[in-house]
Order: sequence, then C-alpha cells, then structure tokens
Amino acid sequence: MKNIPTNALRGALMAIGALLAACAAPDKPIAEQGPPTPAAAAEMAVMARHDSLMAQTDQLYSLKARISATHSPAAPPYVRGLLAADAAMMDWMHQYKAPDSTATPAARLAYFEQQQQVLAGVRRQYRATIDSAALFISQHPASSK
Repeated sequence: MKNIPTNALRGALMAIGALLAACAAPDKPIAEQGPPTPAAAAEMAVMARHDSLMAQTDQLYSLKARISATHSPAAPPYVRGLLAADAAMMDWMHQYKAPDSTATPAARLAYFEQQQQVLAGVRRQYRATIDSAALFISQHPASSK
C-alpha cells in the first residue's frame, strides 16, 4: 500500500467524503438536511485541513527541486526537511481510518478532534520546512536558477 500515488489516495479520500455526504439523507438535497452533527462537522474540518495541506505538496516538491539544483553543500538538511514534511502527510493518510457509522457519536467526535491535532502538527512541519527552504533559496539566488 506504500506505492499508492498521492493523487489516487487524495481522490479516494475525496470520493469517500462525497459519498458520506450524499448518504446522510439521499432523498433530500444537502442544503435541506440541516446542520451537520458535531462529529460530521469535525470530520469535514479534518478533510478541509487535509485538502489545504495537500494543496501545498507541489510547493514542497518545487522547493526540493530548486534546492537540489543549487548543489550547495548546505542543501541536504533542507531537502531532508521537505521530504520529512511530505512523509508526515503520507503517514497521516495511511493511518487515517474514520470510525464507521456504528461508533458512538462521542467516539467519532473524539477521533476527529484527535486527527485535527495530528494534522495541526503536520501543518506546523509544512510551514516551518517551507519557510526555511524559501529562506535558503533566497540566500542562494544565483545558484538556484
């Protein structure tokens, strides 16, 4: 399962989210279903944070390529940091297992709140790594073009 392309996994997660939303009340439009339950709202927040982080993946790879192109002896820690941030996201996606509908609402809510905390850590890692990589590139402009 480690060889699943990121886009395929992202697509699968988005499809699952859409399926869950559609199954809530299939005979009613989503707008008429009323406000989501606290657990459903928490799940949507987790997926929104996931989507926000996935949108930054191209930036990670772009920075990695630009830093690698510098051939600077100082570059490897920055490249490793970018790879570690990406690995943290991939690890989260591989371990994410939303509770099924038989779980209690409190258990579902607790799981999504815990996942929100994990993703907050991944977000901090992304931000710190992207910021430090961008600073490195700004300090090595001639060799990174």
